[in-house]
Amino acid sequence: MITASMVPPEKLIERLAAYLKEKNIVLPPEWSFLTKTASFKERIPDNPEEWWYVRTASIMRKMYIDTFLGVGKSKVVYGGSSSKGNRPPHFRRAPAHSTRMIMQQLEKAGLVIKTKRGRMLSSKGRSLVDKISLEAFKELVETNPSLKIYLER
Repeated sequence: MITASMVPPEKLIERLAAYLKEKNIVLPPEWSFLTKTASFKERIPDNPEEWWYVRTASIMRKMYIDTFLGVGKSKVVYGGSSSKGNRPPHFRRAPAHSTRMIMQQLEKAGLVIKTKRGRMLSSKGRSLVDKISLEAFKELVETNPSLKIYLER
């Protein structure tokens, strides 16, 4: 069985983001088109219409790989270095508001469930990620036929 850990992350996230956008599973709020993704960023995302779906797909992949993901852990995962001019850069955590909203939208869609240890993918969410992983892997097989042996198992 092909899983999310067997597919390159960028391929899986790209395919999953396109699926989420096409099916309207999550909807970006109006402010998401004008905002930076974190205080340490200098500009808005390069694709202001798409970053919400890409972040959602990234969160779903992270939950698939690590099982549990809370808002606090996501602040560290999506954090980065802040430029301090001549002084050395320091790590800054990402804001939690957008991640929390994404997780709440995924909960309403039935793809994520809330536990004491954080949120995790429901069986419906895991099957969705598995389905998209298989599609992405089949696309990879077309470019690299030597991977076909993994589909035959």
